[in-house]
Amino acid sequence: MAKYLGFFAALIVGAFLIASSLASAAEKKEMMGKEATITGQVVDPACYVSMGLNGETHKQCATACAKAGQAFGILDKKSGVLYQVIEASPTTDPNKLLWDHVEQTVTVKGKVFEKDGIHAIAPEEVKGS
Repeated sequence: MAKYLGFFAALIVGAFLIASSLASAAEKKEMMGKEATITGQVVDPACYVSMGLNGETHKQCATACAKAGQAFGILDKKSGVLYQVIEASPTTDPNKLLWDHVEQTVTVKGKVFEKDGIHAIAPEEVKGS
């Protein structure tokens, strides 16, 4: 019986080590978007998409929504594309570079993604206009 307990213990430890290394590899996987620079307005995407609200008169509401957990969006008015702001790594605040620019025009450098008609950006650098 002791012989089998050692075998099962080794099997469990081995399975744990494999699962841990797979999880670690998944966390370290680099985002595959394209480096890009976009200029647009920092907006609350929920209010913009559902009610058309944006601009200086919407700043207080957009800030409140972001504090409640809504990630900002960047509205490129030239192309009409709304980029959802996403985090570059897990457990980080996607809005951290945008708090000082709510409902203002900014130039954002970062990785841009497009999938199934959805556009997103993981900001690396933000400059106000």
